[in-house]
Amino acid sequence: MNAGILLKCGFAGLVLSLGVLTGCEKSTAPGKPAAGEIKAGKFTILGTRTDNGDSTVAMQNAANTLQLHPDLAGMVGIYGYNGPKNVEALREAQKNGRDVLGKIKVFGFDGLEESLQAIEAGHLEGTVVQQPFEFGYQSMKVLKELAAGGAVPGKDGILDIPVQVVTKENVAQYRAQVKTLLESAKAAVPAAGGAEKMKFAFVSNNQSSFWEEARAGCLKAETELGIAVDFQMPSLQEASEQNRIVESLLQKGEVKGMAISVISPDSQGDLLAKVAEKMPLVTHDSDAPKSARKVYLGTNNYEAGRALGKLVKSKMPDGGKLMIFVGSVDTSNAVDRQKGLVDELGAP
Repeated sequence: MNAGILLKCGFAGLVLSLGVLTGCEKSTAPGKPAAGEIKAGKFTILGTRTDNGDSTVAMQNAANTLQLHPDLAGMVGIYGYNGPKNVEALREAQKNGRDVLGKIKVFGFDGLEESLQAIEAGHLEGTVVQQPFEFGYQSMKVLKELAAGGAVPGKDGILDIPVQVVTKENVAQYRAQVKTLLESAKAAVPAAGGAEKMKFAFVSNNQSSFWEEARAGCLKAETELGIAVDFQMPSLQEASEQNRIVESLLQKGEVKGMAISVISPDSQGDLLAKVAEKMPLVTHDSDAPKSARKVYLGTNNYEAGRALGKLVKSKMPDGGKLMIFVGSVDTSNAVDRQKGLVDELGAP
């Protein structure tokens, strides 16, 4: 990761009427862009705007960017809600007389309904989708096997779940695929066992609708594997909020294993160690490779970032100025996706 990406420039505020850029400082506060431009091939990355999982801030970030950078060519969202919020900001600007909708290219991540609708409308060029259903199902399957004394699966404790790129050409096919998965989970009949079932926890990193597919995967696992799943989502994408959930689960003492999308691997190291001492720990979506987790299950986020970079290059062959949008620059998935994106944009 280019160190410049992790430096933030301060704004006088998010109020659009001000729109005045002030000095630079080290900060992870939401709404502040990365310091310094990054040249990557034909592209200039102006910075990275963070929102800590707050969709209101994400919308403000997009609106501010449009105001401050009239020569902007593309907006790249690294978290699921960023793409739709960028499109929403463009639509608002269009209503206010700016001819930007469809001209400033927007790229997304994940397959939220708003993203799919924007693709169909021609306002989102495409999105790189993960398989959150498999995050839920496979993490529960792995935890059950580990709790029963089974061997650690995967190569070096890593189970990659591939991504796919969704554009206007294949969005209908993708919709049908997800619909089938969700309907199969809803139709599943819980296995008998009641209170005797082994219980495992699934903890997300925010409350995005992205995680509803993972919830469906957990439901399918409950049915097919005869387990119970405590599905938890922090109200904000903050380590402190996720820590509160994990501490509560540990205190109750009911679960026999946890699957966690880690928000801040470094600051949460002690808590992850506490979990791993008591039960099998699996990370999903965002890894904590220095922890004692048994398995990381999910996307190879670096390769996903490169897939996003390929999509951007295919839709913007002449390059241009880009802004990146993400919930947090601290999570490993964001770091890896952004590095993959930058590397791909700079590749021949």
